[in-house]
Amino acid sequence: MVLMAVTFQLFFAITAKGQAISSVKVTLGLNDENLETAIKGIEKQTPFRFYYRDEDIKPIGHLNLALGTRTVEETLEALLETTSLSFKQIDLNILLQRKIPQTFYEISGRVVDSVDKKPIPNASIFLSTSTIGVTTDGNGNFKLNIAKSGKYQVIVSVVGYTTYQGMIFMNNQNINVNDIELSPKVIKLAEVRVNIDPNWSRNYRWFKEEFLGRSGFADKCKILNPEILDINYDEKNKLLTASSSDLLEIENKALGYRLKYQVNSFTFDKNINKVTYKGFVLFEPLPGDKSQQRKWKKNRLKAYYGSTMHFLRSVLYDQVDEEGFKVYQLKRKLLSNQPIKYIDSLGQTPLQIKDYVALSNKKGIYALGFKDCLYVMYTKLHNYTGNLDDIPAASQPGYAKTILTITASNTFFDDNGIIVNPESLIYEGYWAKIRIGELLPSDYSPDN
Repeated sequence: MVLMAVTFQLFFAITAKGQAISSVKVTLGLNDENLETAIKGIEKQTPFRFYYRDEDIKPIGHLNLALGTRTVEETLEALLETTSLSFKQIDLNILLQRKIPQTFYEISGRVVDSVDKKPIPNASIFLSTSTIGVTTDGNGNFKLNIAKSGKYQVIVSVVGYTTYQGMIFMNNQNINVNDIELSPKVIKLAEVRVNIDPNWSRNYRWFKEEFLGRSGFADKCKILNPEILDINYDEKNKLLTASSSDLLEIENKALGYRLKYQVNSFTFDKNINKVTYKGFVLFEPLPGDKSQQRKWKKNRLKAYYGSTMHFLRSVLYDQVDEEGFKVYQLKRKLLSNQPIKYIDSLGQTPLQIKDYVALSNKKGIYALGFKDCLYVMYTKLHNYTGNLDDIPAASQPGYAKTILTITASNTFFDDNGIIVNPESLIYEGYWAKIRIGELLPSDYSPDN
């Protein structure tokens, strides 16, 4: 079939019957055959129909595929892996189209010693919360390629020097940051007494539960170097604190990432069950075969949908309702000397985006602000089984619910859906239970 401009308008008029290419299976084998033959084989066995340009698929031949039964999605991934085509399901149609070339912008510079101004080789430089990172060459030079504008935290780390942290705003143009100066660490030699904490194992278990979370994804996380953690517990005030002297390495086998996380501070107040932590993180994709890659892709989608990143991106694209979110005003009256802390009053009419989001004075940065609390529901997640006792409005459906309290005048976020000043927000409910075990990089997209 030839893809015509008018044909595309018909895709949305066709009603899907609950069938997805990730679940419908076909039996197919190819021996030095072309893509058109494969398409006909899939169409013959399934209700799906393909749309494409003839000139896109005719050059694709000499395909080989071992005879077997696979999902349509798995079959197309195998067939198109080395081609310039991508596929997308729209109802009962599958659109084949050329992959759009990615445009990258560059951050470049040099890392030097702050004392003698000599270049520092093999320094790790990365953008926090992303998968973007490199090491400096023998002359201390580096280049980072970025595909999307936004505000990024640049981290430079190397043994023997203090870690550098700086903010940079990318606006679809190349940037040279010149010399980044690192200060040598001053090491004072003194008598060292080593005291073994008899409660370290208990404190470490508490740290893992609150830092990684208690979800199924968190259970698949493993901290590879816990010895770099400095964990303390104040028995009197019931306060657990922690930090790391270097990058804490966390292997997330559920999402397919290795995280390198510098824990600047971590606090768990057991009196009020409040967790706060600050730091920066680099994501490194784990190597895996095709089966693992498919599993990680599905798990990343599960982690993404309903998350803060998903919500903020849906706000930016004016797709809040379509993406399954509803936002309400929540008024709270604080009670003193009462077993119940608040009296909550939930609005009955969903807020509009303009009610709680505005442009900031810097391009690509947006302001989230509201005088009362924001009550956010994700209506496409029905099977959430966490504790929602602290969430009001029992008459609402059993969706994933979050209360947002903005403690500053505004909370700022960028084009990637990443919050710039996370200390300005307090989460209660669903998002409060999403921790490092569900964390995705800022450059993640459900389409890639």
